[in-house]
Amino acid sequence: MKAKFIFIAIVCLIANHTFGQSELINELNDNIIEVKTLSPDSDFSDLNELHHILRDKRIIGLGEATHATSEFFKYKHRLIKYLVTKENFKVFIIEGDFAGSQAMNDYVVHGKGTIRDGFIGMGYGIWCREEFVDLVEWMKEYNVNKTIEDRIKFYGCDINNEVVTAKKVKKYLNETGKLNETLKDGLNWVINQDYRKKLSKEDESFREQFLIELNDAFKSIKDENSGELKFIKHCKRELEQIFELIFADKKTHIILRDKFMAENIEWIYNTENDQKSIFWAHNEHVKNDKAKSNQKPTGYYLKEKFDDKYYSFGFGFNEGKVGGYNGKEKRYDSFEVPAMSEKKLTDAVFSLCMYPNFILDLKSANKNEMISNFLNTDFYQRSIGDGFHPKGTKGRHFRRGKLIDKYDGLIFIRNSNPPTQLK
Repeated sequence: MKAKFIFIAIVCLIANHTFGQSELINELNDNIIEVKTLSPDSDFSDLNELHHILRDKRIIGLGEATHATSEFFKYKHRLIKYLVTKENFKVFIIEGDFAGSQAMNDYVVHGKGTIRDGFIGMGYGIWCREEFVDLVEWMKEYNVNKTIEDRIKFYGCDINNEVVTAKKVKKYLNETGKLNETLKDGLNWVINQDYRKKLSKEDESFREQFLIELNDAFKSIKDENSGELKFIKHCKRELEQIFELIFADKKTHIILRDKFMAENIEWIYNTENDQKSIFWAHNEHVKNDKAKSNQKPTGYYLKEKFDDKYYSFGFGFNEGKVGGYNGKEKRYDSFEVPAMSEKKLTDAVFSLCMYPNFILDLKSANKNEMISNFLNTDFYQRSIGDGFHPKGTKGRHFRRGKLIDKYDGLIFIRNSNPPTQLK
């Protein structure tokens, strides 16, 4: 009798869980916007619903749960075409080096150099995909015969190609006659990557003197109307950021990186006369997380500065393959990512929706009581960087939190495939 009672209780629990989940899926189905195609070459009729969501936004964050999903790259290309041609967004900012990405801007805006120069300048191999080449070539083609004001500008906001930054500052100071021995030694210290050796107290003292003389040198340059000087001054600022990161411990380095990325985005936005901008980076950077810890993402600072004018899209997927660096084989590879239980993973819940790929505006969906309970509950979300570890811990591939705290909108792609790596 007791065993029969336990069996009935278990059946009831399963039934209640299934019923509740079905109710949630039904409510989600009423709120999602179907992604009918990933192709950048299709018309934008299925994106018309985005206009009322994004019409007053100044910066759009486009995240990604993995740096190596072909569908993310393709759909971002499509969204960027829409934002440029229909919503008048003309500044593109990527998780790539600020100074180094100028080479890609020269290619996209002025047709100078090569796309290879641009990739080298950006400083990350994660963008060296054929899908990203398609986007860059479209930007270049779009800019043909446009006035300089109406062209898409290409920027990086990260601090990851210090050699290029130091070389640009050194060249400018030399041409203006401001390059003394202390500045030359300090810039060569970065260019030659001597900081990779064990740092000493003498290095700390040297850094302080170098930064003092660097600031004095730029203060003495008076050509304030020069566009070149405005750019090189921010390269100087990136160099200061580099020195701070070099001497920071690992935990502080992570905190500072997002803070500096946000600072660089704000500078770009102001320099481009408040032009509508697109920010492409990992979910962990674009999210406007309330960040109870000291480790605040870039999107947190953008939300603090721009409030509702900043809108972040998180990107998620349920299963499939992703690209990533294979540390064991020392090469880029593809890895199988299995589906997980919907009891733990938001992506698994979304995979049950009627459309395989869709957009969900979290602010409007949060008005629905059942969806709000889901969005305000701690769940895991996939979070894969430039590498994948099949036997890795949850901390390597997942982040736990409330979706409503992380993003303003979500773009879900049910199945992932790796992008095509450039040779």
